[in-house]
Amino acid sequence: MAGASEGSVWLMGYCYQCQSQVPPRSGHCSACRVCILRRDHHCRLLGRCVGFHNYRPFLCLLLHTSGVLFHVSVLLGPALAALLRAHSALHTAALLLLPWLMLLTGRVSLAQFALAFVMDTCVAGALLCGAGLLFHGMLLLRGQTTWEWARGQHSYDLGLCHNLQAALGPRWVLVWLWPFLASPLPGDGITFQTKAGMLPDSRRSQN
Repeated sequence: MAGASEGSVWLMGYCYQCQSQVPPRSGHCSACRVCILRRDHHCRLLGRCVGFHNYRPFLCLLLHTSGVLFHVSVLLGPALAALLRAHSALHTAALLLLPWLMLLTGRVSLAQFALAFVMDTCVAGALLCGAGLLFHGMLLLRGQTTWEWARGQHSYDLGLCHNLQAALGPRWVLVWLWPFLASPLPGDGITFQTKAGMLPDSRRSQN
C-alpha cells in the first residue's frame, strides 16, 4: 500500500512475525517481540530498541557518557604518572592490562589495583561510547539508520539541516545539553519525506 501526505511518501510493508502491515523504516525486533518505528538497532546494554522515539536520548547518552569517562580518565592521569615514576614501565603496563592478576599475586596494593581498575573501565568505556557516537553521528548527518547504512540506502538524506531536525527537532543545538528539552520531532514515525523521485524501501523484519 502506498500513498502521500504533505509531500511525504510512504510505502507500507508487512511483518510476518506481527502479521500486520508496518510503516517504512520500521523493523521487527526478535528481542522486544514487536515492530519499532524507525528502528535503528537493539541496544543490549540498555535492554531495549533504539528507534524514532528514543534516538535523541540515545545520542545524548553516548555524548555525555563518553565525555564524563574521558574527563575522569584525565583526572586520574597524575595518579597514574606518579605510579609510573614509582615503578617500572613494565610493572605499570602489567597493572593496567592485568589488574586482577597483579592483585592476587600480591604485586600491588589494593589502592593501586583500584586506580588501575577505574582507569581501565573509564578508558574502555570512553573509547566504546566515543566510537558509537562517531558512528551514529555519521548516520545522523546522512539521515540513515544502521539498517539503511548496511544496505547502502540513501532515500531519506535530505541535507544536513533537515537530517538534524528530523532526528533532534528544531532546537537540535540545545538538546545536546539536555535531551528532554521541548523540541518536538517534525514527523510521526510513520511517514517520511524522501529524495525527489525516490521511493522508500519497506522492510519486513530485522533481528
